Amino acid sequence: MRRDFWIMVFEAFFGGFYVIITRSLTPIFLVSTGYSLSDLLLLNAFAGLLSLLIAQGLKNIRYSGIDIRGPLLISHILERILWCSIPFFASDRLLIIIIYGCAMLVSVPTSFFLGLSFFSLFNNGLYRKLLSYRTIMFSTANILGQIIMIFVLAFIAEPYKYFMLYYIAFTVGIVASLIITLSPQIKAVMPERLESGTEEEIKAINIYLLLILLLSASNLLSISWVPRIMIDLGAPDYFAALIGFTQTLANIVMSMFWIRQSYTKYRYAIIGLALAPLLVFMANNPYYHIPIAVLYSFSLVGTNFFASFVFSTVVHKIGAPKASILLSSSNAFALMIASSIGYFLSPIPFLVFLLACIFGFIGLVVALTAIPELALLPPSYTRVYSRTLYMTSIASYNFIVFTVSETVKTTIKLLALIFALILLFIIYRTIYYIIVLSGG
Repeated sequence: MRRDFWIMVFEAFFGGFYVIITRSLTPIFLVSTGYSLSDLLLLNAFAGLLSLLIAQGLKNIRYSGIDIRGPLLISHILERILWCSIPFFASDRLLIIIIYGCAMLVSVPTSFFLGLSFFSLFNNGLYRKLLSYRTIMFSTANILGQIIMIFVLAFIAEPYKYFMLYYIAFTVGIVASLIITLSPQIKAVMPERLESGTEEEIKAINIYLLLILLLSASNLLSISWVPRIMIDLGAPDYFAALIGFTQTLANIVMSMFWIRQSYTKYRYAIIGLALAPLLVFMANNPYYHIPIAVLYSFSLVGTNFFASFVFSTVVHKIGAPKASILLSSSNAFALMIASSIGYFLSPIPFLVFLLACIFGFIGLVVALTAIPELALLPPSYTRVYSRTLYMTSIASYNFIVFTVSETVKTTIKLLALIFALILLFIIYRTIYYIIVLSGG
């Protein structure tokens, strides 16, 4: 196959090793240093807000004729620096909110430019093969990373074990960045002339909404799972890492399973994702969480494959930039919504898990009524529901983005005003003291 194909495949291996350690280790590390479920939800709510704002900014850039290797490499390296600086600042809770938020923020352009590269370089058939190969390489690297992480957490003393793991993750992650430099020039595939409200755009937006709902469920479960294991059930940190290792092993098998399935089979992935949060909460023995992790992997891999496959079928209509920004921003949107609501429910952990379950089942309803590949209704009804959902989701998205943007602008103006008043007060007090001391 083509050289650029294998570059992107091997980027997944080294990048996957770095990602599994940083993303899996960070909640374990923070919980071990005293962070609660509400603290983790607050961290992720702020991170989701920042990520959504950067995604909105990326959407407004014109990519025609631009070689995207440069921006991809910059975000690739900066992301690794920010994630691996977390253990150095964990004692300062305000500072860790900023660093964690910035690390999540930079992850969005990295995902966006990678997705834009995939959609621009490969057609639908080769893209599906690339996604399968990347998932297998990513999962293989995840296994190695999880084995190292479990071993270090179990046998190395605190706090050295956490610093050691972040250092290893950074070193391997930079190799993935070096591989990106070997890629050929990447020019974004721009859309054909597309009017608003066409079938392709409706399909893309509805899949985007479905992703937001399912990723909201997934994010809430992922954030809540570590405190459930370590705080509620009293399991050690290496056992929490073992849950991630189980998911990683399952990901390899599940990716080979889902790549061969028809679209209608992906309904079962959504059902599994909706049920997983309640199963996690009801399982009072840590060892019961291992088979639940397999179910969760089955569901999450299937859901991600379905969304990526559908986007690849409409990319030449809506354009690679739009397809990629929809995929990469969906997690930011979901993270902000789920974590914000979850933060207020966190005093009662059951409600957080129940909320994750509700998000999953709302996603299932959307899939079975408005997504043509998954719908149980006749095509004529599906088209009506799809268009209705499209109009509603566009209006809701614009309202939320406008509200968030205006809130941020107002906050910045208010902070600037407060700073100006403080500065003015300091100047006047300084002048006053100078006059007093000079005897004037």
